[in-house]
Amino acid sequence: MLVACIILCITFSAHASEAAVILNKNIQQHQLTRSEVRDIFSARKQYWPDGTKITVYVLESNSDAHRDFCRQVLKMFPYQLERLWNQIIYSGQGERPKTLATQTEVLEAVASTPGAVGYAYQGTWSQDVREVIVP
Repeated sequence: MLVACIILCITFSAHASEAAVILNKNIQQHQLTRSEVRDIFSARKQYWPDGTKITVYVLESNSDAHRDFCRQVLKMFPYQLERLWNQIIYSGQGERPKTLATQTEVLEAVASTPGAVGYAYQGTWSQDVREVIVP
């Protein structure tokens, strides 16, 4: 019984966090609208206002963090985001975001890539990346 309670608490704690948009620390944006975030993650917006190319990093579509990000931040289902990617890719207007296996890989990639954006659960990153406010 105690073991089951501990497992439930750990599982709940892991999913109680909110997904957040993270940026390379050199990007000057401090706030993005939900519409801008959707445009960035659906590959419709490909450059920052200063002309820097946006590189998008996402987790695998079957991960809890990806589902939470889509639902909490983008306010859509993962399959809807996938459809948007397919439209952009097959029309030749952009490329699919880079898919990584773990949040740690996303954090490292965003930290080391100028113009990069990704997502992670709040409080899981270092000073090498920063959260952007999405009202």
